[in-house]
Amino acid sequence: MSKKSYLSYWRWFFRGSGDKPGYRRVLNWWAVLHLCIGIALALLVKLDLKTCGNTVLFPLASIFIGLTFAWAGNAMVLMQTREIDELGDFHKGGFIEYVFVFQTAILVILVTLVMWGLAGLQIFDNQWPKVCSPWYYVIKTILFAFSSLTLRECWHVVLGAQWMLIIQREIKKRKAVNEKSNEENRIK
Repeated sequence: MSKKSYLSYWRWFFRGSGDKPGYRRVLNWWAVLHLCIGIALALLVKLDLKTCGNTVLFPLASIFIGLTFAWAGNAMVLMQTREIDELGDFHKGGFIEYVFVFQTAILVILVTLVMWGLAGLQIFDNQWPKVCSPWYYVIKTILFAFSSLTLRECWHVVLGAQWMLIIQREIKKRKAVNEKSNEENRIK
């Protein structure tokens, strides 16, 4: 495999890098839960999509973006450490898996933001002016399901960065213990 195709996000997303394809990190059994949340909110929220987008979800998405990018920045710094680089050698998909998983989370958040931006611009309300249209509820369900998915991905970025911080510390501690043990054995 050439270096260029190895470093391709889209190749990883559709085929994987030794582990499962990237899209399977989003389209898994949790997608059923997000769809159920989307359906429930589409039926319970009586506001039109423009009002939903502009009043609540668009500002909320800004919070998700800020939180995600802050933690993703921390994760990128951690990924540059020797310990996490070595850890990547033991992962089925390699180090690249860590990088692309964070990139996928950011992609999901950006796609959700764009979709709600379109809703805020009345693209869907103008297309299906009758709020009782079945297609309107399908779009509403998709938008709320993506919002739920965005919350999950935002949380995964936080958890991933914290996990890397903890694992980096554990690797450093184990190396220190091994070095101390080797030193003691050498003295004997």
